[in-house]
Amino acid sequence: MSISEKKQELGSGRTREKPEKAPSPKEEKKDTSIFGGKPGMKASKFMRLLKEDGSLYSKTDLSSARREELGKKLFGSYGSHIDGREIGNTKRELALGKWGKFKDFSQRDKEDAEILIRELEK
Repeated sequence: MSISEKKQELGSGRTREKPEKAPSPKEEKKDTSIFGGKPGMKASKFMRLLKEDGSLYSKTDLSSARREELGKKLFGSYGSHIDGREIGNTKRELALGKWGKFKDFSQRDKEDAEILIRELEK
């Protein structure tokens, strides 16, 4: 037996194959926001969902007319397309209080708008 044969013999016993890793099951998060996993939507569809979505009523206790009214006040100036960024911008403007874009809102409007935005962000 030659030296190279001995090395092969010894080497073959030492090498171990790494066990294959089982793919970890990734949990898919279900998007429960009004966008349904999409980055944004047309403003007309967004306003219609605000008005007609029954789950928003159960979460916010705001009537469809009230949600529609708030939607026009809050998101009416954003144009023809609304995405999650606009909801965040609206939340920040509401937080500014009397210095923000919604300084003319009554206290009731501000409270209802905060409830609605909180549910839209989820």
